[in-house]
Amino acid sequence: MSGAEVLDDVGQHLSGAGSFDRAAVPLGMYVAFLAQHGLLSEALQDRAGTLVTRVRYREITGSELLIAGCGGELRADHLSAEGRAFSGAFLGDFLDVFRDTFGADVYAVPDDWDHYDRLAPRLAAALMAFRGGSRAAADDGRPWWKFWR
Repeated sequence: MSGAEVLDDVGQHLSGAGSFDRAAVPLGMYVAFLAQHGLLSEALQDRAGTLVTRVRYREITGSELLIAGCGGELRADHLSAEGRAFSGAFLGDFLDVFRDTFGADVYAVPDDWDHYDRLAPRLAAALMAFRGGSRAAADDGRPWWKFWR
């Protein structure tokens, strides 16, 4: 995966979405997840650090970061090494997960944190599986501070 490789962009979704703001929502939620989990590159954080921080504090949505900070494109150089590897393994399935969560019309989903919160556990499970863990192993009834027992 080269640094300038475009993994996805809002323009690819315009015909199905009907408008630019609706086209940005699914990929924007993915970008918000990447920001929340430290999977963005240092270069992007240097260039758009205020926007990244505002996403982490939920002051703006991921689609706002995608548009204002990434020019509407998710590129390989926007991601950390782990972010690139995870996206390479998962991004092809992302819209299916999005549809499973919200229904067939992925572009009708409101761009807000309540809807992100419905999607995030599915993305977190995919990230855990990618990292070699599993949700079952993490949820065995023990308090989190007793993970070593």
